[in-house]
Amino acid sequence: MRRLGLGSYGSLLVIALLFTVSCGYRSLLPVASSPESTHPSRDDSPAGSDGNPSPTRIAVLTLRNDSPEPWLDRILADAMRREIGGRGTFDFVNDPKHADLVLRGRIRPLEVRSKSFSRFVAALEFGLTLRLDLEVVLKSGDIVRLDSRMLSESDVYLASPDVEVTRTNRLEVLRRLSDVLASRVADSIEMIERPIPARSVGEAG
Repeated sequence: MRRLGLGSYGSLLVIALLFTVSCGYRSLLPVASSPESTHPSRDDSPAGSDGNPSPTRIAVLTLRNDSPEPWLDRILADAMRREIGGRGTFDFVNDPKHADLVLRGRIRPLEVRSKSFSRFVAALEFGLTLRLDLEVVLKSGDIVRLDSRMLSESDVYLASPDVEVTRTNRLEVLRRLSDVLASRVADSIEMIERPIPARSVGEAG
């Protein structure tokens, strides 16, 4: 199985090169089962009667959750489905065997650190970083590993003497970060489907 790298979010590599990479890589990311989709899905996508290409069939698998937040995998999966589904060029399927693309991976342990303190040394604000390891399995069996740099984002949330308030603030930040990362993932998957053409030397500048 071939392992392919996708470049940084600001300068993605031309995906047309992916079929020239040599064989021999076996992915270490987990193969999880696909959850019930909240969007309409189908297992077959024949060409439309108007002659236009059918949407690319994609399966979004449950992420392995290595964070302490038990619902974070669902929050991220929902965010990615909203973003990917909103692009209009993809059709969700539940069975990865019937998908053209399969998105899978894991949520890394959260990074939480104190940002500011009161006069009594109690933390008033915490910084939180959400990181993902994701890859896209193509129908050919090739794997595109999404760049870890664009799968990391940070934000801050306020602490409170009330534990539940602090937890609510933390959850809101996680939802915002999930939306940001989901948008980047959708952009990257679109780039796989529509790679940026290589520019000739004469076109440079």
